[in-house]
Amino acid sequence: MMPRLLLNGRFLRRPVTGVERLALELGRALRTLLPAVGGGDITVIVPPGTQVEPTIDELGSPRPPVRSIGRLFGHVWEQVELRGVDPQAWLLDLCNTGPIMRRRQALVICDAQFVLHPESYSRLFRWWYRILVTLVSRRADAVFTISEFSKTSLERHHLVPRGKAHVLRLGVDHLDGVDADPGVLARHDLARRPYILAIGSLARHKNLATLLDAFVAAELPDVDLVIAGGSNPRIFQSAGLREAPNIRYTGRVSDGELKALYAHALAFACPSLSEGFGFTPLEAMTAGCPVVATTGGAVPEVCGDAALYADPLDRNAWRDALRTIVADQALRSDLAQRAQIRSADFVWRETARQMLIVLARCDGNDMLLSALQDRTGN
Repeated sequence: MMPRLLLNGRFLRRPVTGVERLALELGRALRTLLPAVGGGDITVIVPPGTQVEPTIDELGSPRPPVRSIGRLFGHVWEQVELRGVDPQAWLLDLCNTGPIMRRRQALVICDAQFVLHPESYSRLFRWWYRILVTLVSRRADAVFTISEFSKTSLERHHLVPRGKAHVLRLGVDHLDGVDADPGVLARHDLARRPYILAIGSLARHKNLATLLDAFVAAELPDVDLVIAGGSNPRIFQSAGLREAPNIRYTGRVSDGELKALYAHALAFACPSLSEGFGFTPLEAMTAGCPVVATTGGAVPEVCGDAALYADPLDRNAWRDALRTIVADQALRSDLAQRAQIRSADFVWRETARQMLIVLARCDGNDMLLSALQDRTGN
């Protein structure tokens, strides 16, 4: 018998960034896989007044059933009201947190960035997350993370008991169903000459300042550096970062615009000090975009031999890598071919199957385990 599955839908109240993208895509993949292994649907549990449209459409069609419960919001809702909902069902917490007092839950903890890079987070956030993650991970029946790097980091800092977390191989095929919007090139005047693309954030561990310094030092006057992301480009321009006539900011872009930007970029740059997984370089790789990547965190684990690497703490290494990727067309072609081969291995349906196998083993559910290991579960 397939266990009932509930999805902690608190994330539906937030803008879609990397963590929310994981929840949406894994949720959709689980819903797609469940009928093939004799399961039903997933019920999404949300705080009162949650505006689920249009984000919930990304969980697939038809829409999953949604239940609004309680009177509270945020972490308090999660800890007080969500914890007791249908205690025999598996609660899927796909965005790092869940109710401390509930055992029957599958918790995904993406990374330990708030410990590895405390300068990117407030003291209150770090204090609360350390307590919350430590307690929830010990009580939850199933704990997952998204790379061997993240698993090691979580264990080293005693956030997750050693050996408890299962590593999920995430998917990146979510852009396959997105129509590219090449109009973004004209809207931002990017069609005239080649550009290197990066996804911008002022979080210090994203290391955008090093990339900008390296780009200016590389002296590439015929190439633009395009920084996508962020709600307002002026925030980046007023943050004391390096400026140059060929550094451009687009602000927040849609998935269709981002897919077009990847497809037309000369290369994609990911300079982060560390990443728990590395969605953006892997997304770029699906478009056949050559990647210049950090050696920090899980990015080498994810990108393998399909990227050109540079130490995120070495501005000169990044300067040289940018010069190399611009000058060497043969290298770009080789990396583009490797990138598409590498990225094809990251499929959300397989991520969903990995999670359900762990839940089936926790329950001793041999019938479900057999179905998941059969061809119909692949």
